[in-house]
Amino acid sequence: MRALEELGRRGHRQVLAGGGPTLNGVLALAGVIDELCLTVAPALASGDAKRVIAGSALPAPAAMALRSVLEDDGMLFLRY
Repeated sequence: MRALEELGRRGHRQVLAGGGPTLNGVLALAGVIDELCLTVAPALASGDAKRVIAGSALPAPAAMALRSVLEDDGMLFLRY
């Protein structure tokens, strides 16, 4: 979390993390995620890919409230 602390010291109050599941897991475990944007595509796929958040388990599920839903060409864009 040194990177977030340093960004805050430099006056940055918002950080958009476009990382993958591992980075998201670290941020979730640190309790610094206050918004999640999730895209749902109209395609069915399988495999061993990680989920939105990977890594150490959270002590409890983090409740989030749905703020907006946009749809375009069958894709859903969710903001929590």
